[in-house]
Amino acid sequence: MIRCSPTYGDGWDFVAMPDPTGAADFSNVPDWQVSNGDLAAGNQLHSAVIIQLLTEARAPADSPFLDNPEDRRGWWGDVYSPFPVGSLLWTLYRQPLTDQVIEAAGGYARDAMQHLVDQGAAARQECTVTADKRQGAMFIQPMLYGRDGRIIYNRQFRRYWT
Repeated sequence: MIRCSPTYGDGWDFVAMPDPTGAADFSNVPDWQVSNGDLAAGNQLHSAVIIQLLTEARAPADSPFLDNPEDRRGWWGDVYSPFPVGSLLWTLYRQPLTDQVIEAAGGYARDAMQHLVDQGAAARQECTVTADKRQGAMFIQPMLYGRDGRIIYNRQFRRYWT
């Protein structure tokens, strides 16, 4: 694995994953980058994954990891959206990196990726969450599959717990 830029302010890094030929894939640049004065639009699926994973979804009042029930966050645009945007991963950031937190992260990530399947951006999804507790790092690897069964998205995100 190769660590690559950018590192976002919320602590998540992208990690280049080898493609099936064994070469590292550095095409994981979100499409909101500027190219010749316009937004570059070459990686919409990656951008959709980033938005779904890293946008703060509105937490239910009884969310088990919610520090402050008055601060449930969420995106105001969900009022107009046919599906909720984001994930509840943000509720885990102040928690110790336990098996329960790792399991919850997997569920939150899979729920967020399922919205892309429901919209037709992928035929199915898998999302693996692992952690290195000694290092204090969590790894989320969403994989999206096309209608032909081939993998159309496979990246890994890493966050350090401090």
